[in-house]
Amino acid sequence: MINNLVRESARRILEINPDLSYAEIGRLLGVSRERIRQVVGVRRRRARTCQACGKRLKPGRSGLGKNAYYRGYCPECWELEKERRNLEHYRSFICEYCGTRFTRTASTVKRQLRRGQRVRWCSKQCQGRWLASRYSRN
Repeated sequence: MINNLVRESARRILEINPDLSYAEIGRLLGVSRERIRQVVGVRRRRARTCQACGKRLKPGRSGLGKNAYYRGYCPECWELEKERRNLEHYRSFICEYCGTRFTRTASTVKRQLRRGQRVRWCSKQCQGRWLASRYSRN
């Protein structure tokens, strides 16, 4: 009788919220995860879909790297996501000495601004040349 009650309760809970794990259902009903697995039986996992475009992810497909699959993106959207994250992580500046465009990480820029410094040069070499041009004795 108790087994029937657990079986019916577990099935009802799964119908209401199919995303719950066996461990969570077991905690709700006061039985172990293994007991829920035995009572409910094998259930099919939902197909994972890409977070960006909604395409179905096929884990065995070639070209679908482990990183992309575990992060929930298809290969095409993963490339776009990596680019977006890079743009978010780096800041772009123009060197005051040579005029070239260069990037610094956001954390480096924050640290320099906190210290009262400005991001001015693309390299130590440009920094030295700039200082020499401004403060040379000749």
